[in-house]
Amino acid sequence: MTTRSEPLYSQLAASLRAKIDAGDYPPGSKLPSERKLMEQYNASRNTIRNSLRQLVAEGLVFPSQGQGYLVHRPDVLVYNASRSEDHNRRLSAGVDAWVQDIREQDRTPSQTISVSIEKAKRDIAQRLHVELDDLVLVRRRLRFVDDQPWSTEDSYYPHGLVKDTPVAEPADIPEGVIAYMASIGHAQVRYVDDVTAVMPTPKQADELAIEAGVPLLVRTRVGYTETGPVRVTITAMPVDRNVLRYELGTSNA
Repeated sequence: MTTRSEPLYSQLAASLRAKIDAGDYPPGSKLPSERKLMEQYNASRNTIRNSLRQLVAEGLVFPSQGQGYLVHRPDVLVYNASRSEDHNRRLSAGVDAWVQDIREQDRTPSQTISVSIEKAKRDIAQRLHVELDDLVLVRRRLRFVDDQPWSTEDSYYPHGLVKDTPVAEPADIPEGVIAYMASIGHAQVRYVDDVTAVMPTPKQADELAIEAGVPLLVRTRVGYTETGPVRVTITAMPVDRNVLRYELGTSNA
């Protein structure tokens, strides 16, 4: 009695699975294109697609719009919102709190910063107490963990408050934006956070390589001086790879 061998697509799926397990394709990385896999394995497009479907069914990879198939991230990291703007922590570590938190979880953080001037949309205008369509300066950070896109953070400031300052430059500020603003007379004394969950836009899904059906955890933080709000920061984190943590003290009152 003879035993039929595994179908070719299953053999190819096993080969790709072994490479994923070996770290040749780490979490968040992109598999070769269908055409390259066809050439690599000398297989038909249907065979390659069946192999990929098998890996999708196993939860190892997922299709991402515009990027082909990406390796699933099974790991979850902590975003500590309580100390994300701790000035003393930045001074002692020499980097912002998010970078230090990721390093302490034995991962490698990095980020890109861009700056733009925009007209305030309704939600931002209401939170900053400015008029609709007033100019705001936006500092955008795309954050990476182990070279994979992980989260975004967009901070909005009244343009007149920060124009012609280091805040308007697309670069990190050594002492941190919060400390710098305090040094020019805009010390933030309290924060208000709103946390919601939303489905990502196509742009967000592509930028952060988000799997189909995975929502974003969105924290909107408003920073206040003694006289009113000066900053709105919106942090967007896919829920399958982030835990939002708050550390709260007790009160005897």
